[in-house]
Amino acid sequence: MKLKSILLGMSAVLGAAGAYAQSEVATGGQKYVLLEEGTGTWCGYCPDGSQRIQETIEPTYPRCIAVAFHNGDGMALTGDPFNAAYITGFPGGTVDRVPYPSSATSCQMGRGSWAAATGVQYGVTPTFDVRMISTYDTATRLVTVKVTGKALVASTGSFRINAYIIEDSISSATYPQGSYMNTTTGSWYMGKGSPITPSSWYAHMGVVTKVLATGGSIWGDAAFTNPAAGDSVTKTYTYTIPAGVPYKQVKVVGLVQKYGTTNTDRAIQNSIRAKVSLMQKVYPAPTDVKASLVMSDVELFPNPAANVVRVEGYLPSSTATTISIVNALGQTVSVNKFAAGGTLFSEVISVADLANGTYFMNIATEGGNVTKQFVIAK
Repeated sequence: MKLKSILLGMSAVLGAAGAYAQSEVATGGQKYVLLEEGTGTWCGYCPDGSQRIQETIEPTYPRCIAVAFHNGDGMALTGDPFNAAYITGFPGGTVDRVPYPSSATSCQMGRGSWAAATGVQYGVTPTFDVRMISTYDTATRLVTVKVTGKALVASTGSFRINAYIIEDSISSATYPQGSYMNTTTGSWYMGKGSPITPSSWYAHMGVVTKVLATGGSIWGDAAFTNPAAGDSVTKTYTYTIPAGVPYKQVKVVGLVQKYGTTNTDRAIQNSIRAKVSLMQKVYPAPTDVKASLVMSDVELFPNPAANVVRVEGYLPSSTATTISIVNALGQTVSVNKFAAGGTLFSEVISVADLANGTYFMNIATEGGNVTKQFVIAK
């Protein structure tokens, strides 16, 4: 995808037990949507799929987690069943592995349907919460992930748990991206050739580099059979980040999915994402490391903004959040309140009615305030 000046990410609180800094993220009763894209460097239309995700889907649906399964290039997973099972055209994809439209007999859909399908899933009441507690050892590069699924309602069927390792900002200098968008008006890649040049104009984002489950199966590990409300299961996974891969570019996605007899009955129930960079093992062991009580690792984008600003950050606990926008004169021009939900805060704030200029966004929670500066330029 087009290299962003600010990478998307989840944040994590640095709470410590002995020498460990532990991160925790949870869906907190909210529905997060998983868009799984099938792509490849040879796929000339795939840059358009990347643009749609960044330009339309992520700003509109901030709780959408987009990941990319590569096929036929150096980033493809060995034995990856995803593209063979779902994707017959590129760029193709699935949204929570649910058929769209509802009368369809397949979960796979072209890029033109991704936004609408994401909107449908965004409004679904979640049946499971997903909680992920992780640590990263900076000496051994070992990531340890505990993914917990909790049934919010009684459900019929079998349900499984697994996790993905994903990597952002993989250079197209190493993996050149082909493009048919060189003459397409409105494309970010118009006039950029094929492969896209310069390579700094395109970075591969959200690339699934490892599936953490028995046998590396995207179908996950058995966890629930006909769960009752409140039933909870935890699976623990480990992964060693290869030497040469910047750990700050690595994230983990944990998910709960149904496991029916056909691919159209294997919907993802809920998912969550976390940053490896904020789950580090600390050397030497600190004597007292306390979790911050305010939202941490806050990011605003786009910045400058025109009509909306997306706000992402990590909440140390489920808490109500108030976001106030103050102009350069110190006047409060906008107030938005959000009920307690997941510990990953990701919302879109409208700034369509505000004039061009410099503003300050004050993010208030029960633990305190964080202020970020941004610019509106229409």
